Amino acid sequence: MFEPPLLNAAEQRVMGVLIEKSLATPQYYPLTLNQVVTACNQKSNRDPVMSLMEDEVEGVLNTLANRGLATQVFASGSRTGKYRQELTGMLELNGQEMAVLAEFLLRGAQTVGELRTRASRMKAIPDMAALNEVLQGLAGKDQPLARRLTPPGIQRGVRWGHLLQDPSMLDAVVENAPEPSPTSTSTSAPPPNPSADRLSQLEEKLEALEKRIAQLENSQRP
Repeated sequence: MFEPPLLNAAEQRVMGVLIEKSLATPQYYPLTLNQVVTACNQKSNRDPVMSLMEDEVEGVLNTLANRGLATQVFASGSRTGKYRQELTGMLELNGQEMAVLAEFLLRGAQTVGELRTRASRMKAIPDMAALNEVLQGLAGKDQPLARRLTPPGIQRGVRWGHLLQDPSMLDAVVENAPEPSPTSTSTSAPPPNPSADRLSQLEEKLEALEKRIAQLENSQRP
């Protein structure tokens, strides 16, 4: 049985990028080293924002390759290698599970609402019931990949995290989580967050623009 690996922060970012791009922009996948670096350091869809150097990312990719979690491939006649991830195949994950795992690796623990919105950029998750099924599937594997962090009985702002990291890191997330308010289980809606909504809209527009550019480039190729 394949045992899920524990990844440090840089490894999580690189692996998250490889999974994300395999789903969101498959026409550009596998990725060159420069593409991996750029994607690791982008300021949207990442938390925390990082500034990894090329040699750091290359070292992470080599480490992942030595562990069998990534592969460098070469196109015919090309000396420039490109990188692809092998982890989700080893874990036998479907597209929705890959998208949710990628979001965990790119942003850490999140609420179910955030997860559905962000993961749907890569693979459609039609509703919260579908997301819950994905999360329960990840948590219910022989080697669990995700865990609910919010105590039982609380229905609003439920947060989940991934288990491809040192358990102490996830425990720290739980310990530092804000205490739920007395109205956490009430039916009143949470206050709107215009900044978060605007950021999500901008991210969706950027994703659509990237896909459009890729389509135009493909149509111009002989």
